[in-house]
Amino acid sequence: MPSPRTRPQLRIRLLGPMELLRADGGAAAIGAAKRRNVLAALAIDLNRVVSADRLMDIAWDGHPPPTARASLQGHIAQLRKDLGDGVELVTRSPGYLLLAPRALLDVTRFEDLVAAARDASDADAVELLRDALALRRGPALVDIEAEALRRDASDRLDESVVTAVHELARRLNRLGRAAEAIEELREAVAMRPLREPLVELLVLSLHQAGRQAEALDVFHDTRIRLADELGVAPGTGLQEAFHTVLRADGERPPARVPSQLPRENRGFVGRGAELAQLDAALDDDGPIRILTGPAGVGKTALALRWAHQVAADFEDGCLFVDLRGFDDADPVAPAQALSGFLRALGVPAARIPDDLDERAALYRSVLADRRLLVVLDNARSAAQVRPLLPGNSGCVVLVSSRSRLDDLAATEGAVRLSLPVLDRQAAVAVLRLLLGSERVAAEPAAAAELAELCDRLPLALRIAAARGASHPHFTIRSLTDIYSDERHRLTRLSLPDSGGSIRAALTTSYRRLDDASARLFRLLGEHPGAEVDYFAAAALAGTRLRDNQARLESLVAVNLLHVTGPGRYGRHDLVRLHSATLAAAEPAADRDAAITRLLDYYLHAAESGLRAVEGPARRPGQQAAHPLAELPDLPTAQAALNWFRTEEDNIQHALALATARGQHDRACQLGLYLDRFRRHLGGPGPRELGEALAQAFFPGHIWGNSVL
Repeated sequence: MPSPRTRPQLRIRLLGPMELLRADGGAAAIGAAKRRNVLAALAIDLNRVVSADRLMDIAWDGHPPPTARASLQGHIAQLRKDLGDGVELVTRSPGYLLLAPRALLDVTRFEDLVAAARDASDADAVELLRDALALRRGPALVDIEAEALRRDASDRLDESVVTAVHELARRLNRLGRAAEAIEELREAVAMRPLREPLVELLVLSLHQAGRQAEALDVFHDTRIRLADELGVAPGTGLQEAFHTVLRADGERPPARVPSQLPRENRGFVGRGAELAQLDAALDDDGPIRILTGPAGVGKTALALRWAHQVAADFEDGCLFVDLRGFDDADPVAPAQALSGFLRALGVPAARIPDDLDERAALYRSVLADRRLLVVLDNARSAAQVRPLLPGNSGCVVLVSSRSRLDDLAATEGAVRLSLPVLDRQAAVAVLRLLLGSERVAAEPAAAAELAELCDRLPLALRIAAARGASHPHFTIRSLTDIYSDERHRLTRLSLPDSGGSIRAALTTSYRRLDDASARLFRLLGEHPGAEVDYFAAAALAGTRLRDNQARLESLVAVNLLHVTGPGRYGRHDLVRLHSATLAAAEPAADRDAAITRLLDYYLHAAESGLRAVEGPARRPGQQAAHPLAELPDLPTAQAALNWFRTEEDNIQHALALATARGQHDRACQLGLYLDRFRRHLGGPGPRELGEALAQAFFPGHIWGNSVL
C-alpha cells in the first residue's frame, strides 16, 4: 500500500488512445476534452516549456475565446490534482512545463529503446525494438479532439514506428530470421507504400520465408503505384530484390562500391602522431572525427593521406565531398551533397527525394548495413554536416573544418583533433621536397629561417617553395630576404595563376565573423605582441571584459586565435600581419584611440603590480589618460612578479610602439616600469634605456625614485 502522504506514479500513454495509467494498471480519468488536449500537448513536449498561447490554440483548435486563458488556468489546476508524484506540472514563462522521468511516457520510452538498439548487437537490438513496438496500441492520439495536434504528432510518431520496423526487419534479415518481421513490415509498408527500402525488405523477408508469390505480388503492386503516382520505375535496390526472388537462389548482386577519394597532393610530410590518432577512430565507439585548424595548416592533405591509407578497410567504399565552407563561392548545400552521394551509391536520380529530411533518411537507409568511409572536407558548420552523417556505427566519418564545430562534439559525440603547424623538421622537409635536397643542404640555416617566416604552415611553405623552384638561380637566403619584409610578405605568399594565397584563405575565415568580432580582429592588428590577454583585448576594443569574451571565442572558433592559457590567446605571425593590414584601413582617430587605450592598460597594470611589490606608499607615476575599470588582480608581490614575467615581452613591444608613435611620456614611463620590475627580479634591466629616453624627451628632468 502506498503511503497516505504520497500518490502512486502515473504513466502517460500516447501511442494509441491517450491514457493516464495508475501503478495498479487501472486507467485514471482525465476529464474534459480540452483538458485532454492540453495534457497531450504538454506530454508530447515532455520536459520542455509549452507557451500558454500554443496551449490555448491547441485546446480550442485555433480559435480560443476571450475567456481561454482563465479556462486554461483551470484545466492546469485540475491536471495538477490528477497527476501522480512522479509527474509535475510547473508554471514557467511563457507557459507550462510537464516534468517527469522519460520512462513514465510511452513516447519517450519508445525513443530510448530505439536509440539503445542502434549500438546493440543484432540479437539484443531485436529484443529492444520489439519492446519499443509493443508500446504501440494503435494510431497515436486517436481520441484527441485537437485535429492539428493529432495530425502533426501522429505523423511524427508514425515515422518513428516505420523507422523502428525497418531497423527490426534489417536486423532479423541479418540473423536469418526475416520471416519474424513480415507482419510488422506489411503494416509499415501500408503506412509508407512508396518507401522502397521498406518494400525491398518486405520482398526479401517473404522470399526468405519461402513465400515467393507474395513477394512478387508486393513488388508488382509497388511498381504500379510508383508508375501511377510518381511516374518512375522501381530503383536499383528493389529491382535487385525482385531478381533475387526470380532466381530463388538467395544471392543478391553486389552493391555499387564508390571510390571518390581525390588524389593526394605531392609533398605531404610528418603528421605521424595525428595519423596514429585517426587510426584509433577505426576501433573507438565514436565514429566521427573532426580535423580542425587554421587556414593553410594542411587539414585536407592529412585527411586524404589517412583516407588513402585505410581505404582498403572499408569494403563498401569511400565517399568524399568538398563542402567549400570557406570558399568565396556559396558552400555546398547538404541536399546537393546527399544527391551526389546517393547517385554514387547506385540510387537512380528519379528515386532521390526533393525534401532534405527524406533525402537524408534515404541516405541513412542505403548505408544501414554497409561499412564506408565518409570524408567531409572544408565544412562550414554543424548544420551543413549533420544531414550527411550515416545512421549506423559501421561507417566512419572524417570532417575537416576551420571551425571547431562544437555542436557536433556536443550532440553527436564527435572527437576533435586540432591540427598544429608543422614542427621545424617537417617544415624544412616540405621545402626540401619542393626545392630539392641539394639547395636545402647548402643553406640549412636559411631554410629553417624561411620555414619560420612561413609560420611552418604547409600552404605558405608550398607557395614559397613553388616561387623558389620557378627561380632556380635564387638562393634560399635571397628568398628569406624577400619574405622578411612584413609589409609585403602576405602579398608575396600567393600564386597568381591559381588564385591561392594565404591572404585569401585568411580573408574567407575573417568573413565568417559578426561585425563586433571582425572589429576586434582588426584592432588586434594594433597589438605588437604574439600573445594577448583578455584585458589587453578589451582595452583595444574599448569594452568591458564580459562584452569581449564572446568575440574572442568567435575568433578562436574559426582559428584566427588559439588559446595559450587561461585568459590568453596566441596567433600565428601571418594572422597578425593580416589583421594589421585590415587595421591600417581603419579611421586614423579610431586607431590612435585604440593604441592609446592599449598603452594605458599596460601602464595601469604595471603601476598596480609595482604597488603590490613595493607597497602603497610609493609615489605614483604620471597618470594615464584612459583609466581602466578592469585590471588583472595582483594582490601579492608574487602575483605581480608572475604577471610581469608573462607580460614582459608585450610591455617591451608596447614601449617600442609608444616610442615609434611619438608618445614620449608613455614610452618613458613604460621603460622605467620595466627597469623597476627587472631589478626586483634580480636581473639586468633597461635602466639606461629608460633614463636615456627620459633625458631625450625631457632634458634636465630628474627621473627615477622621485617619480617611480
